[in-house]
Amino acid sequence: MLIFKKFLFLLFIAIHFNLIAQNPKLDSLLNLLKTQKDDTNKVKTFGSLCGMYRNTDLEKSILYGKKGIALAEKINYDKGRAICYLNISSAYMFLNKLDSAIILVEKAIVFAKKVGEPKRLGLAYLNKADYYRQQQNITQSLKDCAIALKYAEIAKDEDVKARINQTFGAIYHHQNRYEQASTYISLAIKGYQKVGNKRMEAVALNNLGLAYKYQKKLTEGISATKKAIQITDSLGDINNLSIFYGNLSDLYYHLKNYTEAEKTAFKALEYGKIQKSETLVAEANLIIGNTFNAQKRYNEAANVLEKALTQFSKDDYTEKINTSADLLAEVYANLGNYKKSYENMLIANKSNDSLVKWRYDDDIAAMQTKFKVDEKDKEILLLAKDKELQNQKLNRQRIIMFGSVGLILLTAIGLWQMFNRRKLKEKLHELELRNQIAADLHDEVGSSLSSINMLSQMVANQPNMAEKDKSILEKMTLNSKETMEKMSDIVWMIKPGENDTIGLYERMKHFLREICEASAIEFDFKTKNIDGLELNMTQRKNIYLIFKEAVNNSVKYSGTKLINVNFEKPEKQLILTIQDFGKGFDLEHIRRGNGLE
Repeated sequence: MLIFKKFLFLLFIAIHFNLIAQNPKLDSLLNLLKTQKDDTNKVKTFGSLCGMYRNTDLEKSILYGKKGIALAEKINYDKGRAICYLNISSAYMFLNKLDSAIILVEKAIVFAKKVGEPKRLGLAYLNKADYYRQQQNITQSLKDCAIALKYAEIAKDEDVKARINQTFGAIYHHQNRYEQASTYISLAIKGYQKVGNKRMEAVALNNLGLAYKYQKKLTEGISATKKAIQITDSLGDINNLSIFYGNLSDLYYHLKNYTEAEKTAFKALEYGKIQKSETLVAEANLIIGNTFNAQKRYNEAANVLEKALTQFSKDDYTEKINTSADLLAEVYANLGNYKKSYENMLIANKSNDSLVKWRYDDDIAAMQTKFKVDEKDKEILLLAKDKELQNQKLNRQRIIMFGSVGLILLTAIGLWQMFNRRKLKEKLHELELRNQIAADLHDEVGSSLSSINMLSQMVANQPNMAEKDKSILEKMTLNSKETMEKMSDIVWMIKPGENDTIGLYERMKHFLREICEASAIEFDFKTKNIDGLELNMTQRKNIYLIFKEAVNNSVKYSGTKLINVNFEKPEKQLILTIQDFGKGFDLEHIRRGNGLE
């Protein structure tokens, strides 16, 4: 039964491609071709004929595809190239020439990109993904599926998206990841339902039935396959009914409902005969024989299986020869006909040897071409040993090189950390020193100035104080107050943690408010883009002292009633504007002090 399961899986991936009946427009297209000039319309006709003959006559399909490409090259028609390359690639796929099919579809992609056709690009990448899937290159197939889905979404083409999801399902089925396969096939079914593509909906439903079978969800599988048959039957499409009934029979077989399994297997046989396909008839007989064997109806099983084996031998269908002969050997053994059982066992073993041989044919051919195995075995051995020694030498060199690089990197990292640590220590020492200076200024000098200020005020308030002495004391009070303010500024400037712009802005605004309110002057302070700006101690000091000097001068000498301050950071500049509306001064007739300079 393991080999029989493999047969059903091959059906799963094969029915992904639509088998199209003879198109009624074929004759009219052939007649049209005779009257057409060598222009873009004729290229399109060649492309359509290539697509139509793809399922009935591969030689004609390739012939018309090549003619279309040649004409498109002649008149430089990129869209026509994309159409013909895409259709002819499918023809080569049906010939099982997958390498050629991939090369041709990649050319279709190149020209579809040039003309900007997302729908055709989606189809082209979808075909490419399927070719790689058949080559067992699952990684590349998944990549191309993802690209196809991107273009289908750009084109907003639900039908192409559904086909892509169906291909995803086939890939996951191949990887035995049946739950993921079911998810993507279900998405495909919804897509086909959305656009009304009943034919492909039926194909997807049948595939879903197969995925359910391998999940042991046999009832759900039967339901899905029955829906597929119902839709296909309503369309009057007999092409897939033999396959669908065969899959339904296998589901009943696994459910051990042999009555229904037999009934549906004969339906598969009936539709195979209607299609006049000896291969489909043989496949149906294989399914019937398997059902009879399960019911111990060995004579009936032997009869239909002999028919199947005869047809598969005519078709040189090695995999089916192996399956039917293996089953016949079991049936004849149960009948006690050990001679026949042995004969069929030999046939099964021979066909199995051929299957195994096929798996390695490509590798052997490559080795023969490159090394001439039969004539140069010794030379190959010597070359292999020499190569091994070279590889060992290269590996040692790589190890030494990587080890040296690693050592250099570790040394560099160590030096960098040591340098950073030293810088950090210096910075910490500087911060501690600044903290100490700020604390000393605040505690020692600040408290002394405060005492001088308080004592001078007390003495100045004494009665009978001479006006001259009183004037001196008031001046002392004023000077000490100003010195205290300057001391406060210095402490703020050097204190660590005060390097944020918001702190500077608030201090500037506070100073502006105090000096303006004391002089009955209106003020406006605006900022822009200064949040998050960091300044060092020197920068903060310079900005703040310039600001204070300018504001002081405006208040003392301009006679203004309004001061505007604008503090902003356009890109990499910092602009501070202090504007008054006073009497101004003549640059040629003023005494220049430190502030003005």
